[in-house]
Amino acid sequence: MKHKELAKWLKIIILFCWVFGLLFCIYVGPETGKHILSDAHSLKELYKPFIAFIWITGIPYFYALCIGWSICSDINLGNDFTLKNAKRLMRISVLAMIEGVLYVIALLYVFISGNYNTNLLMILLLILFFAVVISVFTSLLSYLMGKASEIKEDNELTI
Repeated sequence: MKHKELAKWLKIIILFCWVFGLLFCIYVGPETGKHILSDAHSLKELYKPFIAFIWITGIPYFYALCIGWSICSDINLGNDFTLKNAKRLMRISVLAMIEGVLYVIALLYVFISGNYNTNLLMILLLILFFAVVISVFTSLLSYLMGKASEIKEDNELTI
């Protein structure tokens, strides 16, 4: 696959992630929260903070998608192995870890308040797992991208 085709497909995937994220923040998250939180009478008062939490955790998600879009733009131009992209990947890793920390705080709140149900815990743990996995792999990719950039620069200097 050529770099222009790859960049095109990655941008399409990012657009789908953007649309899914918007749908999640606007419809799926609030509806799921309504069903989960209204089942347990002691959790009904958590609905508005739950919606605010979803919107707050959407900020790092959408910012990471914007960074991914700029990486795809560099790939489209043929500037794929650069230190700039390695730093961008590290930023995505940090954003994913911020998501993870937010969900750990949510889990701690749920455990401390004692108002937890199994569905809520499973959703929080699943999102926490994905955040950690994304953070680890983007950190690894950032390191590899930095090393590839160094090798590319060394090769450009030699005749």
